Amino acid sequence: MCIREGQRPFVVEGLIPVGSIGLIVGDSGLGKSPLIYQLALCVASGLPWLGMPTAQGPVLFLDLENGWLGSQKIRDSVMRHLALTTCPAGFFCTQDIRNKRDLRAAIDAVKPVLVIIDTLRSYDSGAEENNTKAGAFLQELRTICQQCGTSFLIVHHTKKPTESKNVFHSAANLETDSVLQWLNQACGARALVNQSDVRLGVARSIKGNAALLVRGHVRINGEVGPFYLERVFDDDEQPTGYRRLAGVEFLDNKDQQAAFEKLPAAFSFKEAKTIYGRQDQATIDFLVKCQRAGILRKPAKGRYEKVDVPRNPGMGGV
Repeated sequence: MCIREGQRPFVVEGLIPVGSIGLIVGDSGLGKSPLIYQLALCVASGLPWLGMPTAQGPVLFLDLENGWLGSQKIRDSVMRHLALTTCPAGFFCTQDIRNKRDLRAAIDAVKPVLVIIDTLRSYDSGAEENNTKAGAFLQELRTICQQCGTSFLIVHHTKKPTESKNVFHSAANLETDSVLQWLNQACGARALVNQSDVRLGVARSIKGNAALLVRGHVRINGEVGPFYLERVFDDDEQPTGYRRLAGVEFLDNKDQQAAFEKLPAAFSFKEAKTIYGRQDQATIDFLVKCQRAGILRKPAKGRYEKVDVPRNPGMGGV
């Protein structure tokens, strides 16, 4: 079963497997909607999302938060960012679906590779109440996944800061704490996180030019990210989409930055170990960190290549 899960194809490579249920969690007002619209439009048009290849196919977007005018404004601005002159034929956005029957009817008609629900509370607030209701809700979606081959991504909010005995409890930090620890801040039942296949956290960032930080965990595959995202503006100073930042500046370690600069364009693990001057585990940790920063790829076992990251918004905001 583990081997089969590990070989499952992806809607977004390395992030959203086909037939999976994902949860993306972040505070209100972060700018999650443009990020999710960028994902939907990239999948519908076959463009990379934040540098990750997508499997092109129809997308059903339940936008239950932004209203028709807000939805259209976000869609059009993201299309400009992606250099799309027309909306992809496979992009379907609706605000009228709020129950399982209508959702299944729409999926049968559209046959989407990805369904996005923004937000869980607007679609089914009862799913937040307890683990039993959350589990039943996720099981309904999983049945649809199995029968229709679609994937789900559910947009969800974090809890509001609370006070107890006049002492303010600070929130976990997505940048420094473990992803699963940070996701404890998600509203409602813990089962929403525990029983999802993909768990993504979104938080503000002030690192470099980054506006957002995205980190996550994919069942079987493990942790993904961190992705540092820069907000892109047009000539009228209006926000359009997001661009993933990549470079040695995100290694946050002068020794690692210097070692990366010394690495050739393509190299082996043995060569990296010699240049880095550390033992096996430390070298592996260094190489994994470089991959997560988007400056290194692993084309084959024991082989690595530096990534020449293009800054072209038409390629999915890389």
